[in-house]
Amino acid sequence: MAEHETTSNTLYLCEKPSQGRDIAAFLGAHQRRNGYLEGQGIRVSWCIGHLLELAPPDTYDKCYKRWTLNDLPIIPQQWKLETKKSTAKQLTVLKNLLKQCQAVVIATDADREGETIAREVLDYLHYKGAIQRLWLSALDRVSIQRAFNNLKNNQDTLPLYRSGLARSRADWLIGMNLTRAFTLKANNRQVLSVGRVQTPTLALVVKRDREISQFIPQTYYDVEAFFQAGNGVLKTHWLFDPKGKKHCFDKAVADALIQRCENQYGQVSKARTQRKKQPPPLLYNLSGLQQEASRRWGYGAQEVLNIAQALYETHKLTSYPRSDCEYLPLSQFKDVSSVLQAMCKTDPSLCELIAQADQQQQSRVWNDKKITAHHAIIPTQAATPVSRLNEREKNIYDLIRRRYLAQFFPDFEYDQSIIIVSISQDQFKASGHITRVTGWKAVIKDSFNNQDKEQQLPAVSRGESLLCNQLKLKEKQTKPPRHYTEGTLIRAMETIGSQVTDKVMKKILRETAGLGTQATRANIIQTLLQRKFIQKDKKLIKATELGFKLIDSVPESIKDPLLTAQWEQQLEDLANNREDNIDGFIQQQIDLLNSILSQLKQDRLSSSPKHSTSVKYQNGSACPQCGKPLEIRKAVKGRRIGQNYIGCSGFPDCRFFSWDLG
Repeated sequence: MAEHETTSNTLYLCEKPSQGRDIAAFLGAHQRRNGYLEGQGIRVSWCIGHLLELAPPDTYDKCYKRWTLNDLPIIPQQWKLETKKSTAKQLTVLKNLLKQCQAVVIATDADREGETIAREVLDYLHYKGAIQRLWLSALDRVSIQRAFNNLKNNQDTLPLYRSGLARSRADWLIGMNLTRAFTLKANNRQVLSVGRVQTPTLALVVKRDREISQFIPQTYYDVEAFFQAGNGVLKTHWLFDPKGKKHCFDKAVADALIQRCENQYGQVSKARTQRKKQPPPLLYNLSGLQQEASRRWGYGAQEVLNIAQALYETHKLTSYPRSDCEYLPLSQFKDVSSVLQAMCKTDPSLCELIAQADQQQQSRVWNDKKITAHHAIIPTQAATPVSRLNEREKNIYDLIRRRYLAQFFPDFEYDQSIIIVSISQDQFKASGHITRVTGWKAVIKDSFNNQDKEQQLPAVSRGESLLCNQLKLKEKQTKPPRHYTEGTLIRAMETIGSQVTDKVMKKILRETAGLGTQATRANIIQTLLQRKFIQKDKKLIKATELGFKLIDSVPESIKDPLLTAQWEQQLEDLANNREDNIDGFIQQQIDLLNSILSQLKQDRLSSSPKHSTSVKYQNGSACPQCGKPLEIRKAVKGRRIGQNYIGCSGFPDCRFFSWDLG
């Protein structure tokens, strides 16, 4: 048994049986019992995912078995949990074990969901004893020992549980109430499932699909100009308008350019070559891993998560997969040699490359200030032979290990050349690069990287005259945006916060705000697929007719990605102990429900609009207080959360607003 302090009659509570077996083996708890393993003074048991679930509406009142609009919103005054029938036996095992133990060590996955899985059981079974937290970054023996040496106290991770409760209750309120509401509104016996995160994610897909279907391609014109440069030819492209216009849509303009420039001498106005350095890419977090695997092989987001989970849990080859971090703590720099040795044992074909690594090189990924609850996904010190992995596991493992190994190689260096030739007011540009130091690209060979297509430009000097002896007119067409893949949809969900233009929302949202979390995004996409709101066409994600129908039927407030990202930010604040007001978060969901349902009920009672004598304000009209243009915004808190209002574009200097929109 490993050396560490234990309390007599300690129960280690894991998330699943496989995790329980790993912890039990480490602790020397080898005696098998019904639903747990036992050793001297310790017992190791497990949940099987969530053993409990929030009770359905009819648990609170039998009348809710029948769906009616008048019963909505359904808002529990006292939240109730129910035992899952499939795992009721294991809950009974835990109930008996908790009666006998003096202390509990939570050993579930080190995230919000893992914290909630364990603590909801402890609360449900009224456990009042001592609690500690085992925070595991990987399941190899070295990582487990390190976690035991740094057990967290009960209060350290309690905020994660508060965040988990807030998330599950908000999802219940939105899902249960609005699914009923919009299913009843549709009145076609088809359930229209609405979700707090799932619906705005679907809205992203629907919006993109409509942009593509409504796109009208336009013909534009490019001109290639060829200049005689010494013994070579310099191929350039016309800079249509250096001030910013992207394309020339007038063929006559392009034809006129050819007429005036053919067989004319141009002067080299810029000839610059710069040495550029590119450091190794950051390590993978889960989203980055999902995006890369989607791009390379078309793997689905859930599939990548499952593979990463198997590498972590079954093979012990990689660290905890549901990480949002791309960095490593400085304390782990001492593990470099051991990790690289393990990688070599795992796959001897990599040993020659590993021998070239500079193990003393400390890249930018070693940064304590960038560490969140977890560090990046990296190889562990376990040496499971790579031959035990299937092809897809090998692919994902190879991405992870090569990103890690690349940190110990030099920067990629190349010479970037730019040449601009001017004929009077017309300008033509050529660019190219030549690799000078391969560096980390010897480790990460990416056939998708266009930068590997090198173009060596002929040597020219600034002020030199070159004859333009050929010009070619190229007719091209503008292209619509691309359909999402699972990888690019994950990226869009992750980066919602950086896309904000609304002044008020920009003040509220951090750039890191997104839809869902690293741990939930794959499941959200999977849910949309299962409920047939979206479908896959090879790699591409497209909305179905049912998906379009749902998005067209729900109000803007429930499908607005930015509003949902704001909620996710609040949940993150709860998890990081920057906020502890669960009730305030839940009240926002209730305010939104009341606003939406009130409007639905009014629409049902009367199809005629109410007339008002109050002043109606239009988007773009002058602000009555300062004269600046008015703009439509969305309420992000208060009783009218989610509703549109008119506000002054001069905010925050001018704070005029009105609910009366024209």
